[in-house]
Amino acid sequence: MRVTPLTGRFGADVTDIDISRPLSDSELTDLRSAFGEYSVLAIRDQVLTIDTFEAFALQLGSFGDTPYITPVDGHPNVLRLLREADEAGPLFGSGWHSDWSFQAQPPSATLLYGIDIPPAGGDTAFIQQEKAYDALSDGMKQLLANLQGVHSARRSYGPKGTFGQRDDRRSMEIIGDETALETRLHPLVRTHPDTGRKSLFVNEVYTVGIDGLHDAEAKPILDFLFSHCRRIDFTCRVRWQQGTLTMWDNRCVQHYAIDDYFGHRREMMRITLAGDTPK
Repeated sequence: MRVTPLTGRFGADVTDIDISRPLSDSELTDLRSAFGEYSVLAIRDQVLTIDTFEAFALQLGSFGDTPYITPVDGHPNVLRLLREADEAGPLFGSGWHSDWSFQAQPPSATLLYGIDIPPAGGDTAFIQQEKAYDALSDGMKQLLANLQGVHSARRSYGPKGTFGQRDDRRSMEIIGDETALETRLHPLVRTHPDTGRKSLFVNEVYTVGIDGLHDAEAKPILDFLFSHCRRIDFTCRVRWQQGTLTMWDNRCVQHYAIDDYFGHRREMMRITLAGDTPK
């Protein structure tokens, strides 16, 4: 297995490994080590069926829970992310976010496999939240230490959310409901359960407030954190190729699907892995 960094801070391309077959203990150890170091891995030149995709995911952990989106028939833990060449409207995955942070135990990782890739465009951008936290002043770290963010799916999947209403023109079947209005509290600063590193745990899509603060008080803090996280030196970008499987650590990374490939079809398969309660 060869690991080539994408940037000087995080993210890496992985080659010379075949994940369509069961990995050996040493291969799994090397892959986990690279994931812990780089947070985002783009594993290139893979040929996966839906069954081998699931089998690879289960070598890394158990499946996470995926609400609001109809999965692949017969494969309840796999989503088909499809956008036809002439499809308009909001792009699923756009906006900086950490997958399903509104859940009590958000997914530890997301795995996305490219089946039909545009000739250009459709990149996925990432933010390293540990680097963003490290760059804060001691005073800001102290301010955030005991605060909890309010997370909700309402902006995306609530009745008035971006995907809150059925749209037959959309290739993906996304069905929001009233449960999206529920809220969940998570610390603004969480500690990674494997590495012990601290990171910010906020995102523009699902973090809607700060517990115990009025909206007028919380907004300036969140706006600063959102802006701070987007600093270019905390980012990397994966350029997709057919047969690439990209996996990222939702516990310390945000991501953004870039909508710049109108006129081209894009199809992916996605699995999330179960996580723990942020602490």
